[in-house]
Parts: sequence; C-alpha cells; structure tokens
Amino acid sequence: MKNEVVLEVKNLKTHFISKKGIAKAVDGIDFVLRRGETLGIVGESGCGKSMTSLSILRLIPSPPGKIVDGEILLNGKDLVKMSNEELRKIRGNQISMIFQEPMTSLNPVIPVGEQIAEALRLHQGLSKRQAWDKSVEMIGLVGIPSPEKRAKQEPFQLSGGMRQRIMIAMALACTPEVLIADEPTTALDVTIQAQILEIMKDLQKKIGMGIIFITHDLGVVAEMCDQVGVMYAGQIVEHQNSATLFRNPLHPYTQGLIGSLPKLYENQEELQIIEGTVPSPYDYPDGCRFAERCPFAQKMCIEKQPELIQYDEDMKVRCWKYTAQWQEESSSREMVTQ
Repeated sequence: MKNEVVLEVKNLKTHFISKKGIAKAVDGIDFVLRRGETLGIVGESGCGKSMTSLSILRLIPSPPGKIVDGEILLNGKDLVKMSNEELRKIRGNQISMIFQEPMTSLNPVIPVGEQIAEALRLHQGLSKRQAWDKSVEMIGLVGIPSPEKRAKQEPFQLSGGMRQRIMIAMALACTPEVLIADEPTTALDVTIQAQILEIMKDLQKKIGMGIIFITHDLGVVAEMCDQVGVMYAGQIVEHQNSATLFRNPLHPYTQGLIGSLPKLYENQEELQIIEGTVPSPYDYPDGCRFAERCPFAQKMCIEKQPELIQYDEDMKVRCWKYTAQWQEESSSREMVTQ
C-alpha cells in the first residue's frame, strides 16, 4: 500500500495578474506523493512553497491568482477540473491542511471543539453528540491535557502550541488521505515543535496518510521527510530522497542551503551564505533563475533555462552542470586555455 500513488501534480502553474504584470508564483511543478510517505518542500521565503499548497487545495484568491496550467490528481481525479461543490466535499475530508498561523485560521469566537465537530458533521455525517465526542477524542489524541475542558474554550484562551495542536486535530479528524502541513511548527519553541512532529508521525503510521511538509527548516526535513523537493523562484530545482540529499546535494542552491547550516562538531568562524537575492516573479531571467547567485554559472546558464532532468534513480536536478552540453562546453574551454 505504501507505494500506491495518492497525489500526483503535473506541470502546475499558478500566476498572479496585477498592474505590475504577471507574477509566476508557481511555474511548472511536478511531484508524486505515495500513501504513507512524507514529501518535504523546502526553500527560502517567496520561492512558491505556500502557493503550491494553496494551489493543490484550489484556495488561490481569484482574482488576482489563477491556475493557468497543469493537473492535480488525487487518486487519479483532477482537482483542477472539479466544481466548487465537488471540492468542498474533498477539502477537510480526503485532503486537509494545517495552516501556518492557527490564530488567523481558527474562528476566534467559537469553541475549538465545536470547530472540529463542524467538520465531522459535514464530512462524516455524524450526529451533534457523536461529532462532539469525536472532537474531544481528537483533542486528547494530539496530546492536549483535559480535552473535555479545552474543547469548550475559544482560541484566545489557549497557548500557541495548543492552538497548533487544535489545527492538527481538525486537519486529521476525518482521517484524510493527504495532509498538507504548511510550516506547522513556525514560532513554536523547540520542545513543542518536537512534540508536534512526533504526533504527526504517530498519526501517519496509524492512518497511512501521505504528508506534504512545507518548511524552510532543513533540520525538520531530515527528521520528518522521505522525499524532498527543493524550490527556487517558483520551480523545483532538485528532488531526492532525504538521506541522499544531505549526503550528496546536486544543485548549487541546495549545496548553499546545506552549507549554511552550522556544523555541530566543526569550529566555524562564519557560516556560509548565498550571495544575492531571488529574482522577482514578475521578471524572471531567460536562463537559469539561480545563475546570478551561482558560483559555477557559465554563458549557457544565463542564456537558456535548464530542464529538470533525471540524474539518477530517485534523483532529479535542474542544472546545466549535469548535462552533456555542459561537458562539451567545459571540454571546449579546456582546449582553448591549453
């Protein structure tokens, strides 16, 4: 069952149209999520991680945003082509999301237990009593003490860690097949973060769901993820399994991200940095989008955009360095210098 594909995203493109022009927030994303697997999507702020997750759920504000191309196949059914009525039956039921900031995602004037129970009544057809009992059970399941008492409280009466656990309980109440976790541990202290990650892993084992874990924290990726997609400027620039990525990063951007991490057993006076800034989504260059910041960039990198190529089994990279054209050009340069 674990190898069964539950979600497949093909050539997903999400653009925003404004007076400044067209912002290509997500520009040709491809990935596969299998049942029981965790896929990490990493990259710096503004690279398109959250827009990818909102696109999958069809929650892009329109206007100005629009999915202009691609397929989002949940168990073979394309979410892009579904009506809003069909999507309402799927969101929160077959596919759920934990949003970045629980205080803005929860209704501030409704008890948290009632908010979870509402989803259960809508999607599972439970009675009011049954939904409430299941809601209390879910609150206890995510490690909140005195769940009966907490279920009757409103969000402002709970700590940040508890509110995030409520969001997890709400997302998992209907035992979804796919869970999208968008920076679920942001702004939480490390103790609470570790507890929440452990809760997610335990619940994944119990119900076998696939998880898309969106983060900029590579430490969390190493802990949580089976596969990793590295995003830069609206595109996936590298895709590997987690263990191999940290041992052998291929793309210069991935190498820079991993190189910027402090090393526990090394005496480092300064951390490595990636010079420069991300290009504007309104004005991406014709060539590689990382070329201006890349220490290996050549003329071909600036002139033409590389494709995401299969470098090895379970290893994909969007970089000219790993192509025959690069090898030919490198050989020509060596002959000239000789």
